[in-house]
Amino acid sequence: MDKRWDLKFFMYLLAMALFIYGFSVGGAFAYDVVMAGPKTYEEGTTIGEIPVDGMTRQEAETALRNRVQDWLDVHPVEMLTEDETIVLSEDFLTVGVADTLDSLQNGSATPLSVRFNPSALEEQKDSFGEDVYDNLLLDKLTADIKSQVEVLADQPLTYSVYDYVSAGTESLYKVIAEFEQPIPDGVDVFTYTNELDGLVIEPRTNVSLLEQVSDVPLHQQPALNVVASGLYGAVLKTNFSIIQRHISQHLPSYAQKGREASLDLDEGHDFVFFNPNESLYRIEMEVSEESLSVQIIGYPTSYSYDVLIENERQIEPRTIIQYSDLATGIDVKRDGETGLIYDVYREIYDQDNVAIDSEFITQDYYAPVHKLEERPEPVEPVTSENGGTDQNGSLSDGEAESGGNSESGDEENSDGQNDGNEDGETSGSEGGQESKDPAESSGEGEDDGTSGGSTEGNGGEDTDGTGGIWSPDEGPSKGE
Repeated sequence: MDKRWDLKFFMYLLAMALFIYGFSVGGAFAYDVVMAGPKTYEEGTTIGEIPVDGMTRQEAETALRNRVQDWLDVHPVEMLTEDETIVLSEDFLTVGVADTLDSLQNGSATPLSVRFNPSALEEQKDSFGEDVYDNLLLDKLTADIKSQVEVLADQPLTYSVYDYVSAGTESLYKVIAEFEQPIPDGVDVFTYTNELDGLVIEPRTNVSLLEQVSDVPLHQQPALNVVASGLYGAVLKTNFSIIQRHISQHLPSYAQKGREASLDLDEGHDFVFFNPNESLYRIEMEVSEESLSVQIIGYPTSYSYDVLIENERQIEPRTIIQYSDLATGIDVKRDGETGLIYDVYREIYDQDNVAIDSEFITQDYYAPVHKLEERPEPVEPVTSENGGTDQNGSLSDGEAESGGNSESGDEENSDGQNDGNEDGETSGSEGGQESKDPAESSGEGEDDGTSGGSTEGNGGEDTDGTGGIWSPDEGPSKGE
């Protein structure tokens, strides 16, 4: 009996202890639930850059599901090929809201949980093409997509399929740009084309033309400019960025408007461009009797490109008068040539060949060649004591006030306004000419691709060929 009593007493004590313990724990829990209200997330808690502080888990889950669905509705995953846009299946991508809340860190930022289903792409294999699908770098693609989805970024989920295929898959290579550059008579470009043919343009790197031909022992300036113009014409038809480019003082006869590039070895004037793509490209050059064909070969780009010339206007030449005691009449020493100024744009087309955007490249300015005339020295008027003119043909006082030297005051500038003698374009010195200090209009191109002037091929003469006569207000300096 004593032992049974002891056991009952022990069980009684144990039950009382458990009751007291349960009451204390359960009471605290009940107080938190009933008196303190439901648990909410601390200040500074965000999910995918969406603030959820002050929300309960249920409130946060409802808000996140609505926000994620709204975002996915306007952010489909698109893959651009050369010919079409492929919208990936909705089953390919899943955002796990519940999984995100399970891993949430209170008071800090937590990215959304993103999962991928590669098997969902099987149904779209024909759209990609066998060569593309078999070489698709899926891990790289999903990593880039995930980085956008987990923060619900504002950028569209649009990717070029050729940025996500294995490098060097030559079965996918195509000619993405081609340009025919005329070759003037007597110019031999083989020295440079042999050096540049087959040149590989690495992904996301600059290419300097001067560096590529630095090992060529013989530098022929005209031939180098022809090759540079051909390469520039091809580069303009890609998405490559123009880093540095210069032009001549006057548009060469072999160059097309907006497609001329000039190099100067002494001045370091270079042609530099940048490949922004994740894939490499190859340059191929072929020389015929009259032209140079430049091709850029590699993975197709999602868009096509062409050159657009806008705001073109001509700059009329001025007439420069040079007086001489030996001249018997008006002798034209040099005919004038019209100058040119225009803006160069790169037009961007989608897969349907519809223009969707344009990119300003540069403004090209080619100075006019001023007309040069030689004339006899003007006869100085002599006034007689009675106010008339002498027999040498001098004017009287009244005539002198309204007449003047019509030859030196009637020449017009490019805007049709009277130049007069103020700009130094006429003179009265014997056998010579007077002018203001000559001003050069050439300038260097900047790294953003603006044009700059170069003086190659002018034989050391003044850049506008006026023999020292230059008007600084004839137009903008080169490179502006």
